[in-house]
Amino acid sequence: MPRRGEVRMDQSNLHLDPRRCALLIIDMQNDFVSPGGYHHRKGKSCGPVRAVIPNIQFLLRELPREIRRIYIVTTREPDGSDNHWRFHRILPERMRLTGQNLGNDRNVLRGTWGAAIVDHLKPGPEDPVFSKRRHSAFYQTDLEMCLRCWDIHTLIFTGVAAEICVETTVRDAFVRDFDIIVVSDGVASWDEEACHAMLRLIKQNFGLVLSSANMCQKLF
Repeated sequence: MPRRGEVRMDQSNLHLDPRRCALLIIDMQNDFVSPGGYHHRKGKSCGPVRAVIPNIQFLLRELPREIRRIYIVTTREPDGSDNHWRFHRILPERMRLTGQNLGNDRNVLRGTWGAAIVDHLKPGPEDPVFSKRRHSAFYQTDLEMCLRCWDIHTLIFTGVAAEICVETTVRDAFVRDFDIIVVSDGVASWDEEACHAMLRLIKQNFGLVLSSANMCQKLF
């Protein structure tokens, strides 16, 4: 196996040291993916985002146990003090059209059912959970420090929404010199076209895109 820092052009026989890998499970919370959650109440289908749950379960079950399982959640304060959209005069189209987070019906509020990780993917007592307040799991969290302490080199990405919090965290990980793998059937969005575009972008510019089955069969 090449040493850390070596460039390996031929990756057809790539094998990873599981002790240097971490599986990231991003924002698989009730308000994002469950019936009755915030996005479901706003009229979005839970189907596409719930479809990845069995694939993430498969990874949790089948990947080598040495691979650290890391959960990332979004948490917001009930009083709205950390609602970042209130600081923006220029809002993206999605926010202008839906008024998301601008009214009284806000999501992933600290201590609520909506902020909890879905029952099918509950972390074990040994699994770390990092709470973020912006799209990137690296922004003002301890995630990078802990990954360095654990000597993690490769990050395996799952979760939602593919083109928002997952992609933002991928970009931040890449510029911090972590190797990137995105599980194609482990990430999802309410906008399936945007999810496909995100996967193409990752493959072209940031790392590997592999199915959950190929992850387990080819890399470990």
